Amino acid sequence: MMDKTLTRRLLTVTVLVLAFALLSLLLPVLLLVALGVDLYRYAKDRTPAMAARIVAFGWAYLFGEALAVLALAAVLLFGKARSLSATYRLQNVWAAWNYNAFRSIFNVRFEVEGEDAAVPAPLVILARHASLIDSLLPIMFVGRAHRMRLRYVLKQELLADPALDIAGNRLPNHFIDRRSKDFDLELASLRELASDLGADEGVVIFPEGTRYSERKRAKIAARHEGRAGVISALSRSYRRVLPPKPSGTLALLAATKADVLVLAHRGLEGFARVADIWKGGLVGSRISVGMWRVPRSAVPSGRAEQTEWLYKTWADVDTWITSRELTIGEPAVSR
Repeated sequence: MMDKTLTRRLLTVTVLVLAFALLSLLLPVLLLVALGVDLYRYAKDRTPAMAARIVAFGWAYLFGEALAVLALAAVLLFGKARSLSATYRLQNVWAAWNYNAFRSIFNVRFEVEGEDAAVPAPLVILARHASLIDSLLPIMFVGRAHRMRLRYVLKQELLADPALDIAGNRLPNHFIDRRSKDFDLELASLRELASDLGADEGVVIFPEGTRYSERKRAKIAARHEGRAGVISALSRSYRRVLPPKPSGTLALLAATKADVLVLAHRGLEGFARVADIWKGGLVGSRISVGMWRVPRSAVPSGRAEQTEWLYKTWADVDTWITSRELTIGEPAVSR
């Protein structure tokens, strides 16, 4: 396992260094070409400048990654205890760098509702997943805002990001293998992750398990056509979320009595894929973020009851999203 980790990191760090060096070297030329493309697209159909923004954000992201990897290597000199605290601080700095780069380059603004619901800890945080950037929202609006240390349930594919790999494995997180044949072992790891949450800690999971898209939503809804039961009815009713996958969330709830914090957002659908960004709708938009707390006493205890509760909670997320009219993506759809 150690050999596999070392090999992976040697590869990903090498790719990072080469990509950052190459992009930095070619940056002036790429920006000139991008500006030419942007001028053509603006003259043709008034599309905002996207090529230059994508190049700039790509450079900013790689710059933050390179500095993060260097800093993560340096803090190992501090000793184990101080290294852990330093890594948490670096995680916050890395998240803030990417968040502020995204916000500035794409000229977006965030409007947050219910931020006070995030205190006190500990918390199980259920977050919507619809973009490449929304994994930063819990850190920015819960972790940094309230000096809370967050643990994450992340997909194993993110180990390809060297900063996430190194910091994520140094801190108490779990990179879940969605193709694992030993699903019970994965759930046991999640229970262990949530079993010892401290008074300044929370654990974050994205119950949908994958990024929302209209195609995915419609496909899942079609599978539930004609089926009876509350779960199928709710799955068909969703308009801006995917049905949650209960196993991971229920594993966390089984290991802790912490309250639940629901984190919804609307507007980041325009950052789901590069093709979405290219359309230009993201520029100048408002991103709404909403949080609300569910006391643990309001969460039922049985597995079937908890599953239904989670689906109903996700219906609340769907309602919250569709009630916000923003300037990006598809218009809200009434039920």
